Amino acid sequence: MSKGRLLAHISDVHFGREDPRVVEGLIEAITKAGPDVVVVSGDLTQRAKKRQFRAAREFLQALPKVPQIVVPGNHDVSTTNLMERALRPLSRYRRYITEDLSPFYADDEVALAGINTVRVLSTKDGRINSRQVAVACEQIRRAKEGAVRVVITHHPMDLPATDMKHALVARSRMAMKSFAQSGVDLFLSGHLHAGLTIATSARYKVQGFSAVVVHAGTAVSTRTRSEANAWNLIRIEGNAMAIRQMLWSGKRFVPEGEDRYEKNADGWALVDRSKP
Repeated sequence: MSKGRLLAHISDVHFGREDPRVVEGLIEAITKAGPDVVVVSGDLTQRAKKRQFRAAREFLQALPKVPQIVVPGNHDVSTTNLMERALRPLSRYRRYITEDLSPFYADDEVALAGINTVRVLSTKDGRINSRQVAVACEQIRRAKEGAVRVVITHHPMDLPATDMKHALVARSRMAMKSFAQSGVDLFLSGHLHAGLTIATSARYKVQGFSAVVVHAGTAVSTRTRSEANAWNLIRIEGNAMAIRQMLWSGKRFVPEGEDRYEKNADGWALVDRSKP
């Protein structure tokens, strides 16, 4: 019988613009939740400065001692040191956070592959290429039968049809065809500073394929937009998945609501959306 897995999904911590109270509250909340894996979907720093990366590293080290999958965001590449940006764009990220730009973790229940969608020629939007897709697909094909397959990027692989403001990862349609063939179940990302969940079937018309897309808000940064600081707690149990958004109340992180998805013959579909 599946024991399930609990994922803590955080993003856009932006050290250099963090609120220390929220940082402390986030560490406490994640520790209390007791996740099996921690996912960080980019923008660990505000300006890719050494002291900001050191602070981000200390934060990651303070989290529960479980596997971590971390990918960079566009803010993790310097916008002020043009020589470094051109020649060694992620050198500080690799020095202070991880050398691995294609991180992977798998066990009996889940398989998670991280992809770097940051590009030197863009200070904001992201891109994915065929080589990265091939690497990630090869990784997640190692998943045990029945394991939930997860892809992590900073930039979004999908957005609601009503969102005309933000851009998808460039070449996302090419990537989605391969991800569908590899049976990806879940996409985790950030960048928008707003939490939401959608199914890929609305945009990507692939017969028998529908994955869940989960965006995380900004976890501890003062750069909030349409909502308070937030992160996601994701419970995976076989063919069922529950995504609970945790919002900062001013004193602690509290559940804001929960979206529940189930997998059927056509893929994953929303079955319930509840408020606390």
